[in-house]
Amino acid sequence: MGDHAVANEALLRALGAYLEPLQARQAAELWQPLGAGQSTLSGLSRYCRQVAQQFNLEGREAEIHLHIIRSLQGRHTAPGAAAEAPTVHASGPAADDARVVQAILRAMEGHVGQSLGSAFVAVRWRQSLARQVGRARLSPLARRHAGDWLAHPAHSTAPLPGLWPARGDGTHLINAAYVALAEWLGPVQADACLSRIVRECEMGRDAALHRARSYL
Repeated sequence: MGDHAVANEALLRALGAYLEPLQARQAAELWQPLGAGQSTLSGLSRYCRQVAQQFNLEGREAEIHLHIIRSLQGRHTAPGAAAEAPTVHASGPAADDARVVQAILRAMEGHVGQSLGSAFVAVRWRQSLARQVGRARLSPLARRHAGDWLAHPAHSTAPLPGLWPARGDGTHLINAAYVALAEWLGPVQADACLSRIVRECEMGRDAALHRARSYL
């Protein structure tokens, strides 16, 4: 989760929906800062199980998990921070940003498809992702680009337009997709899926994707 104070604030916002203020602070204190190089989202499933066990919230682990992710999504971008601008087709380093984000999203979709087999419906997956995009703290322009891309008839091959920097809209979009992934597969499988995707990006031949971890 990065900075411990930022993580603590996000946890308090999310846990406040389930616990009294004192209990929420106690639950937030159970979070252990991650070591260097670990995923922003790794360890959340274990943490949510611990909170559920200690505060009589068994059975609501996945719900708590999603609330924490959504709380984390709001930590970077202030509402109304970005103004509308023409469609941007990125080039240079910005194009690499878009490629990293798009590669992660496509890999998520592929993993869900493999996990569910014939039960997987790509249109429904994209609809789930679009709902999360609508809830994420993306800039208005980034939200529009993501929505247009998801609705594109050639979604599987169309390039993702716009600017998608790490620790900005790129991270927000991946977090939104992660929420959809957890809804489809559950938090445990979603954590494992994202970790595997990042490793594959880091070990692959495409040097642009080696920075995948920085977008989490």
